[in-house]
Amino acid sequence: MKTIHKLTVLSALLSLSSCGDMLELTPPSSIVAENFWKTAGDAEAGLMNAYNSMQNSMTQNFIIVPLVLADDARANSGGNFTRHESFVATPVHGNVLDHWRDVYAAVHGANDVLANVPNINDPALQKDRVLGEAYFIRSWAFFQLTRLWGKIPLPLQPSKSATQDFQLKRSEVAEVYAQIIKDLQEAEKLLPAAHPGNNRARPAKGSARAWLAKVYLQRNAQGDYALALAECEKVMADAQYRLVPGANFASIFAVGSQNTTETIFEASFRPNRSTEGHDLDNETVPFSGAGFRMRPETKIINAFQASTGDLRAAVSLGTHNNNRYIRKYEAAPPTTNIRGNQTTNIVYLRLADIILLRAECLNELGRTAEAIPFLNQIRTRAGLQPTTATSQAQVKQAIEDERFLELAFEPHRWYDLVRWNKAVGTVANLTEANRARILWPIPSRELDLNPNLDQNPSY
Repeated sequence: MKTIHKLTVLSALLSLSSCGDMLELTPPSSIVAENFWKTAGDAEAGLMNAYNSMQNSMTQNFIIVPLVLADDARANSGGNFTRHESFVATPVHGNVLDHWRDVYAAVHGANDVLANVPNINDPALQKDRVLGEAYFIRSWAFFQLTRLWGKIPLPLQPSKSATQDFQLKRSEVAEVYAQIIKDLQEAEKLLPAAHPGNNRARPAKGSARAWLAKVYLQRNAQGDYALALAECEKVMADAQYRLVPGANFASIFAVGSQNTTETIFEASFRPNRSTEGHDLDNETVPFSGAGFRMRPETKIINAFQASTGDLRAAVSLGTHNNNRYIRKYEAAPPTTNIRGNQTTNIVYLRLADIILLRAECLNELGRTAEAIPFLNQIRTRAGLQPTTATSQAQVKQAIEDERFLELAFEPHRWYDLVRWNKAVGTVANLTEANRARILWPIPSRELDLNPNLDQNPSY
């Protein structure tokens, strides 16, 4: 059953009494233009529409599917997870269409804001901040789309007709990345350094910089290591971002703990509302009432066992009735019936990721001696001894191994393997024969509606 997700903390912060619950906001595209986009409240409502679409796509397909594609988790039952794990998903599978639709809905919501908010004359409107958030949302959406589908349609203006978007051709990957980078650079200029209450559920300048570093590394073009390094340095120079102590590592993911100093961007959920949580606990724990549709892969269990004294192990892995399970999304004790209405924040960007990316960039640029202290910063926080790696090749492997453990069960491993060109040879069900299936199929419905779309190879 598809869970409805809401970025509810944002709507509470906005205090838009005329708008009510976020899902009750009327999408701007369905409002007569002359009656909307007049006030600061209209701008915030339009932005919430984009955020709502963004969050609809932020759990199952954004987090869980990349885990089973990679080598840190595996599917525990049939259905969508097993199809993706086996690289046999097809253009007619529902979650392929759902994710395409949900992420493009975020694009269209952002486009509405970017096209209309500049024309609003209301002294109460924080125009730069609203536009910066819209640019961030659109960049996030395009990045997610191109990582999964490669070449994609690139709508940059609001839809003027029901058929307009069904005429767009797929833009080349290089063009998509250029637009993502442009959007993030605009977001960085416009976003505030921080939000009131240190709220990490709204992107700030550091969020744009961190996301831009990841974009450069995923693109992996000539010069991108230097560009990514510069963004990592900016994030790490921002005093508001600090690693939490190793003894408090669990606080990054714990129920009731949000906006830690380590978080750069996270999604928040309203507590005590059974229809507004997410379902990552339901998918990952073996407790009563849970689906337990995915579990940790033996490889990562063994890796944590070999990492003697690692403080991250007990936070990342749990055991219940002889079942090893993913603990980072655990919402309640084993005796609690799980209903899939978790309110724990989901962390998408955090400082440890950026520190390891900085180490990687330095090492790839031949500055290995400078990279090692950043690698050791993460190891020391985890209660481990400094690395014994010294050569560039050794440090490269040590950084990759550290990312595997530090970011276990967070949605980064699959994309790391792809950008390192190590997915084939690391992931059990991916071989040279089916390498093309690293990319997802274009949904059949989209091909039927748009004669200008072509299918990805091997589908």
